[in-house]
Amino acid sequence: MHKDKLTKRQLEIFAAINTYVDEHGYAPSVRDIGKMVNLASSSTVQGYLERLKLKGYITWLPGQPRTLRIIKTAS
Repeated sequence: MHKDKLTKRQLEIFAAINTYVDEHGYAPSVRDIGKMVNLASSSTVQGYLERLKLKGYITWLPGQPRTLRIIKTAS
């Protein structure tokens, strides 16, 4: 598998982020994302976000709430 290709779960989380931003006009919190994809653990969600960041799909300002930004579209 290509390292930049998203797994099924990563794609689900990426899509949830896109949907939230479209509906609300601002980025979701880690807890919001967890609720949308049925993950109770914030640390698990954070792990997925870290991998999306490493793959170049999203970024955020560390320590700042709701600064998550999409920088690449999923293919």
